[in-house]
Amino acid sequence: MDKNGRFALNTLITGASSGIGKALATECAKRGMNLLLVSLPQTGLKEFSEELRSTFGITVNYLETDLLTKDSHKEVFEFAHNNNFLINVLINNVGVGYNGRFDAMQEQKVSNMLQLNIMTTTLLTQIFLPDLQKGPKAHILNMGSFCSFTPLPGKSVYAASKAYILFLTKALRNELKGSKITVSAVFPAGVPTNQQVASRIKKSGWLGQSLSSSTEEVARRAIEGMLKGKEIIFPKKRLKTFFFFARGLPHGLLLYLLAREFRRSADEF
Repeated sequence: MDKNGRFALNTLITGASSGIGKALATECAKRGMNLLLVSLPQTGLKEFSEELRSTFGITVNYLETDLLTKDSHKEVFEFAHNNNFLINVLINNVGVGYNGRFDAMQEQKVSNMLQLNIMTTTLLTQIFLPDLQKGPKAHILNMGSFCSFTPLPGKSVYAASKAYILFLTKALRNELKGSKITVSAVFPAGVPTNQQVASRIKKSGWLGQSLSSSTEEVARRAIEGMLKGKEIIFPKKRLKTFFFFARGLPHGLLLYLLAREFRRSADEF
């Protein structure tokens, strides 16, 4: 604790019990960063927190909650304040993505993507921003996607929600220019976070496979880039190369190539 009885600086990570979020927590723990982890109940968050404490000798606190529920961002904020946790790094990782044609997608799936990918990220950032501004230095890291940069047939809502993350990151970074806060976003392509996604990547063509990254690779590059104050972070050099190449293609051709690639791996489209 500091002289005012508040705990040392903490990194808040949402969606921290699995996939990229779990890898981000581990990467931060390796760097000696104290953590406040948020994830769904019954996802092993308590056990994972205890493992990080014993392995890396850091302070790890956790909150089990469903960020799809109304005012969940306030619950996270109040939990941090009531326990005197100082947040100097906010990592908005929580999110969900569903595949399929727009006209056939269940309303609940659409709602969940918009709530987690857009609303939760936005409201958590807004509510914690005054506290982030109080510290000597702070970082915000948002989880984007390579489809933040282009529409993607078969993942239309997901791609649109991640385009929002790109624009929010760039605008907020500009608004906070000259302050103590840096705003960054990481943009992975395929990441085998579970067996289903790993199977899709395997069934995709050379392009999809070559642009994919492991959760550990995404986490390492993301935290490195965030601490260096980078705005746009690609977890793989090949992704960055493809991004600059794709920017020169006619939009119609790019959409055709991406849709063809997606059809190879998705059963829902």
